Amino acid sequence: MREQALVAFYVPAVILLLWAGLAAVACRFAPHGFSPRRRLLLGLVAAALAFLPAGGVPLWVRAFSFHPNPCLPLLGLGVVAWGRVVLERSWFGREDWLALWGFGAVAGTVLYGHPLVATDVDVYFWGWERGVAASVLGALAVLAIAGGLRAGLLLVAALAALGLDALESRNAWDYVIDPFYWLLSLGMLAAIWLRAARRARRAGPAATVNP
Repeated sequence: MREQALVAFYVPAVILLLWAGLAAVACRFAPHGFSPRRRLLLGLVAAALAFLPAGGVPLWVRAFSFHPNPCLPLLGLGVVAWGRVVLERSWFGREDWLALWGFGAVAGTVLYGHPLVATDVDVYFWGWERGVAASVLGALAVLAIAGGLRAGLLLVAALAALGLDALESRNAWDYVIDPFYWLLSLGMLAAIWLRAARRARRAGPAATVNP
């Protein structure tokens, strides 16, 4: 039963990520887009790659051994990225992406960085208080959705998964944050800040020349 659950959970995730990656590479060579038939073909190739032996085991099994408990926001971002690249549908706006990167950066820094500043406080332990965690996640989801952020739906998905014990872990923290999501969020926020700083430097001389 456990193996069947892993197949149902991991295989689609690995296929979608591979599909999105192949489509992103294909778009480099076809900047004006490609036909639905070719998109489907890329999906079939991604499905074949998921079961391609890597070190004696299928690639999806290798992915599970490398990262056995991905959080729901990270999985959701993968699905959104797949929709953007393969279906050419922008389900999330700029504010949604900023909110998700901000949440990942703050939550991950608190969870993984707090032992460096407060050795007598175990933030991870609070995740075992599932009732409190569900209430906090529910409040954040409501605030996000009420504020027009579709990203709040990923917190709703995390709540549903927490209620169903869908992941290997039973700690609520693991449903909303993991090391990959945290590092990705920090990297994306840093990239956004650097782009904004470059634009500000370029705009400075222009503003001086054309007051």
